[in-house]
Amino acid sequence: MKLNRFILAIVFMIGVIFASELNIEESISEKVSLQDENKHLKEKIKKLEVQLQRFTQVKPVVSSAVLPLQSATEKKTVRGAKFVLSTTAPKILTAYYVADYQTVDKVKKKLETNGFLLLSVNEILPHKTVLTFTNAELQKTNSFLSALHLLVNDNSEIRVQNPSYFGAAFLQDKYKYGQFKETLLNLKTVLGEMYESEDKFEFDELADYNFMFGMPDKNDMITVAKGNSLLSRLREENATQYIAYSLQLSNGTTLVGHKLQHKTYAYLKTIKEEHNVQLFPYEVIIRENKAVMLHPKYYLALSLPLLSMTDFMKIASAPAEIVKDIEKAYK
Repeated sequence: MKLNRFILAIVFMIGVIFASELNIEESISEKVSLQDENKHLKEKIKKLEVQLQRFTQVKPVVSSAVLPLQSATEKKTVRGAKFVLSTTAPKILTAYYVADYQTVDKVKKKLETNGFLLLSVNEILPHKTVLTFTNAELQKTNSFLSALHLLVNDNSEIRVQNPSYFGAAFLQDKYKYGQFKETLLNLKTVLGEMYESEDKFEFDELADYNFMFGMPDKNDMITVAKGNSLLSRLREENATQYIAYSLQLSNGTTLVGHKLQHKTYAYLKTIKEEHNVQLFPYEVIIRENKAVMLHPKYYLALSLPLLSMTDFMKIASAPAEIVKDIEKAYK
């Protein structure tokens, strides 16, 4: 930036010199020859060129307090503050908690010995395995929050959905901050120290969340199937390949986790969000002879709160592909 400004200043000065010299030439042409003026002008330009050359050879000084910008092709995850249990809602709420890496087998065992029921284990992308689990506290919600996803990420870290974040969004006015105390404390026992992720959003805005005006919100459900025998269809041999798990809830509804095609998961690579594949499997609730799902334009935006409009434009076809993948299980 400074170099550009310096070059512009030089160009301006050269212009001024040209203009001034022309004026001088016109006013005192009888005293000074054109040859002398050109010689004088060339000397000034030569001096300016020497100054410019010296300036471009100066190496910029980077303060030790300022980190250099990362390459645009890199997208590193950031750990925030440590998890601290509180009954007071923060202004900004993290969507995920991040913890140190553990093997899939170790996490499975620790979940099962700390009050959780393991529902499924799925490799969403290579070396990125998602464990879906539940407990009594989550199931009491009789909602899309009745299960949580945890990612064991490529020998580097673990990420788990924050029930407070998704509870505020899914349960809306039925949610009270702090109601998932037992779940969070047990997760801390399983994972050790947990840290806030970089994916955050305003707590007060989650109940009415949508990506932007005119976009779907939580109540804009999509019906993917209707009929009296929806659960029976899911047990058929050709349907089981699309199902990660099913969980019967106390209000008579059933929460179903759906597997998607690998090319659908690959949309996350397009926007460099592979480290957040814990938003899958994609859930459907079967109730009153209907199978309904959260609109992908709502769920993807909620789950990836840092994405820009440009990012979502890159995966504009993803919502339709997700719906298409889920519908296959009910045909």
